[in-house]
Amino acid sequence: MTTDDKGIKHTDEQEHDELIEIMSGFMDNGKPKVGIFWYDIADNSLFGVEKTDADKAIFINGKATINKLHKTYWQKQHHRATAKGDTTSIFYTESNYTMIPRGRIFQNEADGKFQVYVGHWLNSIDIEKFRETLEDEFNLPSDFDFVVDVHWDLGHGWSEEYFE
Repeated sequence: MTTDDKGIKHTDEQEHDELIEIMSGFMDNGKPKVGIFWYDIADNSLFGVEKTDADKAIFINGKATINKLHKTYWQKQHHRATAKGDTTSIFYTESNYTMIPRGRIFQNEADGKFQVYVGHWLNSIDIEKFRETLEDEFNLPSDFDFVVDVHWDLGHGWSEEYFE
């Protein structure tokens, strides 16, 4: 690394190559992912996506997913948007994370198959478009299954008593 006459540091060729190697590790590797998301029905788009390579996830009770809760993620984003005064952010305008369609992607240990857990809101959307959106974002194989569970219904979530 060198410093110019204005005191600005510049990388040399070796350091530049090392940075490229580091950054290449952040590229999408095409592997299937597990994680959480919210779904914007109007735009057929996902947001608040948190994911990790399925082969790096840890199986607990036969299922693997990311170790992050929707509630925790939403609270952090809500506080950030509030602190910034970002009144256009969904995280600012909606304080209840359960009022937006959301889901979680698991992988089964027994057969390696992926399952996308969602609420009954699934029945009111174009499922094929949604399926394509999930396949693209999470690099999922097309044979994944949807599983509807009341937890992911609008207005529902895990009660705090489950975590005590």
